[in-house]
Amino acid sequence: MTENFKKLYKKEEEFLDEFRNIASVAVKLLKGEWQPNYSASDATRKNQEYFFSKSQIKDLVFDSAAVYNDDNGFSSVQIILKSSHRIVNVRVRTVNGELVGEKIIDRPIN
Repeated sequence: MTENFKKLYKKEEEFLDEFRNIASVAVKLLKGEWQPNYSASDATRKNQEYFFSKSQIKDLVFDSAAVYNDDNGFSSVQIILKSSHRIVNVRVRTVNGELVGEKIIDRPIN
């Protein structure tokens, strides 16, 4: 079945409002390396930008999430997480009615 892009989230708090259950699958997959920030804000993002510019973000933080649908509705989400030295792409999708997570990318940032 073909997936179609539905929506891109750039604000973590908006993504988490709609897809808290998806985030919990990603947290389990990453064994807690990412802690969703349910109270993220523009001030949070500005602070992160500053520390990214200084290469001082050690933990994975939310960058974006892309939601995909198929003919039956929701099919998957790809969440991009990054630190100053690493980028991770986690895909969470529905398989036989269950949410399943997998790492698509986990690599250092040069």
